[in-house]
Amino acid sequence: MSKSNDLLLKVSGMHCASCVNSIEKGVRQIKGVESVNVNLATRSAVVSFENGALSQDVIIDKIKQLGFDAEIGRPDILKANQLEAAEARSNLISAVMYTIPLAVLAMWPMVFSVHLISPFIDGLIQATLALWILVRPGRSILADAWKQTRHFHANMNSLIGMGTVAAFGWSLYEVLSASERGLYFDSVGMIITLILLGRFLEARSKGRAGEAIEALIQLQPNKTIALIEGVELEMDAAAARPGMILLVRPGERVPADGVVIDGSPVIDESMLTGESVPVEKKVDGEVIGGSLNGNHTFQMRVTRAGADSFLSRIINMVAEAQGKKAPMQKLADRVAGVFVPIVLGIAIVTLVIWYFVAPGSPLMIKSVISVLIIACPCALGLATPTAILAGTGRAARESIIIRGGDILERLTEIDTVIFDKTGTLTLGELEVAEIKTFGQISVRNLLRVVGSAEMQTNHPLGEAIVRKMKSEQIEKLVVKNIEARPGFGLSGDYDSRHLLIGNKSLMDAEEISFGPALRTAEQEMEQGRTVIFAAIEGQVAGLISLTDRLRPDARTTIDELAKSMAKLDMLSGDNHKTAGAVARMAGLDQFQAEVKPDQKKFIVDSYRKAGFKVAMVGDGINDAPALAAADVGIAVGNGTDVAIETADVILAGEHLGGINRMFYIARESMKVIKQNLFWAFFYNVIAIPIAAGALYPVMGLTLSPVIAAAAMAFSSIFVVTNSLRLNRLP
Repeated sequence: MSKSNDLLLKVSGMHCASCVNSIEKGVRQIKGVESVNVNLATRSAVVSFENGALSQDVIIDKIKQLGFDAEIGRPDILKANQLEAAEARSNLISAVMYTIPLAVLAMWPMVFSVHLISPFIDGLIQATLALWILVRPGRSILADAWKQTRHFHANMNSLIGMGTVAAFGWSLYEVLSASERGLYFDSVGMIITLILLGRFLEARSKGRAGEAIEALIQLQPNKTIALIEGVELEMDAAAARPGMILLVRPGERVPADGVVIDGSPVIDESMLTGESVPVEKKVDGEVIGGSLNGNHTFQMRVTRAGADSFLSRIINMVAEAQGKKAPMQKLADRVAGVFVPIVLGIAIVTLVIWYFVAPGSPLMIKSVISVLIIACPCALGLATPTAILAGTGRAARESIIIRGGDILERLTEIDTVIFDKTGTLTLGELEVAEIKTFGQISVRNLLRVVGSAEMQTNHPLGEAIVRKMKSEQIEKLVVKNIEARPGFGLSGDYDSRHLLIGNKSLMDAEEISFGPALRTAEQEMEQGRTVIFAAIEGQVAGLISLTDRLRPDARTTIDELAKSMAKLDMLSGDNHKTAGAVARMAGLDQFQAEVKPDQKKFIVDSYRKAGFKVAMVGDGINDAPALAAADVGIAVGNGTDVAIETADVILAGEHLGGINRMFYIARESMKVIKQNLFWAFFYNVIAIPIAAGALYPVMGLTLSPVIAAAAMAFSSIFVVTNSLRLNRLP
């Protein structure tokens, strides 16, 4: 077998899933093409073809024949997103600027019972404004509708294009015939403006994938110091290779993955692991590229760099998971493929029948126009966007940011919710949970001694103890000869007594007698707490246990979710005891501990492969791949920028209760959308035959274009009014 070639293309001009299907279907017809994968999110296509079977130009020419632009290369997602958002914003502003005077002209006679100038001049001005809206800001809609028609496809743009052109054509006919009947140029302007508003919001939302990747890239330092035969040499961090020795100073980001060979740094990995406590590293300890060095210079040997590094793999996972998200399969678009040909067929049949039955009757033309106008998808076009705007607006007022109608639909299908632990179910802030003393020292004095010593360090565990001391309004005492023991704790002297503060390893190394403290410490650890021992003159005098406090509403949120969800799970990078304690406090029966970032994505994928619809709730960069891979990613508002930009829903407030509220608003919004679509379709099913004249031979009943247009307007008013009910949700 001959080897396959993979051609990566930048594709522009795609608007929806129909565009993707059109390209994939067209390119697959080329002899020699083995597979086609078009990605709407990244505006790219990967075409695999048999080596030597055809040239790349044939594939590019085929895509151009389908009405799209293509060129070889990897798309610049950030730049493309910026250009698309700028164009969408420009089109929306232009449409609004011309729709406002158009609406004023249309409403003037109804308000003041007199035309602004004259019926004919007012009509011409309205026609000019509406035509400008159609051919300038609305040109992409009409162009796409024409493109779909040429390739025998139909989507919402097909319906909008047909309806607006029909309404414009009839209104122009009324103006030129000097009729005093109603005009509907303003409907044309309003429909196009609302559609463009939706496209603007969509363009902004689509840019989140690129922004998330950009935020990850910013964690990579530009420069680093390499040690070559003892000489310090500044170099590009991207040039680091496995085996190199690098010097990392305080406050600098680690340039690549590696191991510590000299020094004992305290590394802040929270931006990568989501855990709030910086990690103390010793010789041979692993460090992650992109993490932040504390206040100790150290040397490291590079083990992984470039595309193989931990951070690069996360970037790739975010991009991959974002790209695999399928767009919403809107009911209106699915039906459009059948609805448009049927309407056009009915119009043609109506023309033919009237031509043979009553060739001289004005009903021949009027009935055809009535069919096209009554079938104008105003209500159909407004059914989804108005409900989406109302639903997402209602959610936004409750600090719940839902990024689009496709997210609303997916939320109604969710049956599994997975939570990150630190910063999501918990507040991500360490606090003193318990202070125990053994011997003569009091709890207050122990806190004073340990807090006064920890004031002279920058360790996060110590900071929690210092906060506790200050909250108790305890005055500090003088602790001298402070010596940090990286990875273990510290030592010092006060009142001629030797003080030792740290973990069990430090106590064992100094041969400190625990007495009854060890059993108490084990009990604290079983509750998932971090234990700090304080030894005075060779004997453990007390211990302080620290914990990350559960969010106040975490338990009630999970109890409520348990009523409607098939599965609830918690993922954590913490040890099994800590994770288990938090899970029990939150009311979760299932949890998974010591989970790495790439494993979080794997767990989400495994749930989805098992048939579950998954929502992932998180806040850190380590959650970003899982957030992107889930059916719906939910970021808590105080999380990292990457988690927020990757997520589909943002809880901007401080309460997890927004999750249950989010599901409620989504369910109600989808109910309204389905109601709107039903009535829009029902209206067309009933009205189109009447407009065609089906009842005229029996009852003498038909619909004039004016009545058809009025009925069309009424259906739109009904849909909008129904959608606005979402603003009054309890």
